[in-house]
Amino acid sequence: MTKDTKKIKAEEVVDKKTVDKQSAEQKTAAKQALDKPAFDKETSNKDASDKKASEKKPNPASKAPNSSGSLWLKLLLTLIVVAGLVVAGWFGWTQWHQRVTATENFSARLDSLDRSYVTIAQQSQKAEKRQSKDIEKVQRGLSNIQLRLNNQGKRLAELGSTTRSDWLLAETAYLARLANQRLQTERSTKNPLALLENVDVILKQLDDPELLPLRGAVAIDVTALRMAGEVDAAGLYLELNALAESIDQLVILKPTAEAAVVTNQPQAALEQPKEQPKLQGLITGFVDGVSQLIRVTQRDQPIEPLLQANEEAIVRHNLRLMLEQAQSAVMREEQAIYSKSLGKAQRWLAQYFQLNPNAEVLQQRLGSLSEQEIIQQLPDINGSLQAIETLIILRNSRLTSADNDESVTQ
Repeated sequence: MTKDTKKIKAEEVVDKKTVDKQSAEQKTAAKQALDKPAFDKETSNKDASDKKASEKKPNPASKAPNSSGSLWLKLLLTLIVVAGLVVAGWFGWTQWHQRVTATENFSARLDSLDRSYVTIAQQSQKAEKRQSKDIEKVQRGLSNIQLRLNNQGKRLAELGSTTRSDWLLAETAYLARLANQRLQTERSTKNPLALLENVDVILKQLDDPELLPLRGAVAIDVTALRMAGEVDAAGLYLELNALAESIDQLVILKPTAEAAVVTNQPQAALEQPKEQPKLQGLITGFVDGVSQLIRVTQRDQPIEPLLQANEEAIVRHNLRLMLEQAQSAVMREEQAIYSKSLGKAQRWLAQYFQLNPNAEVLQQRLGSLSEQEIIQQLPDINGSLQAIETLIILRNSRLTSADNDESVTQ
């Protein structure tokens, strides 16, 4: 708007300058007319005639200011109109621009609102899903609690209706289950046999003909335990330990038989009659002396050379290791390792401890031990437990069916 006003002011200044020029020209013309000398009459007549003619004709100088003023007025009006149009266009353009920006802002706000609505909808869906899951969990928990309450109520009803026979049957089931556990953990038939015998005693006290099949199953398991036998692993372990300690007392290559013969010969010489002649006595004495120096013995096995002290210690140590290996095999129930260890110990005793009666006794004992079975045979005694549990289940089902019939009749 400032540019249009400046243009209008500049046009007004130009119009004023043109009007001032026209007024200055009229003033100079009037002054020239006053200063000129009087012309002669001809000139005056001419002037007069010219004046008349000029009076008759319109003066263009007088008309020029009016036409120029109307032009400037038109120009001013057109400029004002143009300026108004420009101002109106500029104002309209600004309004249109403001409306466009407002619509863009409004559309952006709508987009943001749409996005926020989508996020809110997603969050609400997630919240609904979580709530539904929580509700399902709560419902499951309530159903579980209801089931537990029902079971507890049934259990209380059963406890209220249980008798002495029911308690004794529960005790027999516990003892049978304990016998199975002891058989697998201890790997011994002694304690499970005692437990099953107690079960049979309890069933005998009940004196119920319905329990006869149950007593038959218990008798079968008891017979299986008695026929399985008992492996005395602890006794074998202790005996092998004692044999390993007695190895240090053995003597390698002790000539006991020759010593006995040598000691007995002087006694035989003393027992000879004193009445023999001296020559015969000298001959017999010479023969006895030579026989003491030379002895011939028959042996089936070759005699091993004497061992040094360090070698003897190694042999004794290896024998103890073999017996300890047999002890560990007894505890692990490894029959092959047990037999091989004792067999190797027997061979070493026969090879390095010849002519020793203690070694022979030890060798014989190891032979008898190697023939023993160290694997405990464990029978299956689940028959009695299964029979007791099935009987308890049948009795409980009878009680529940009777309770249901009573509730229906009521």
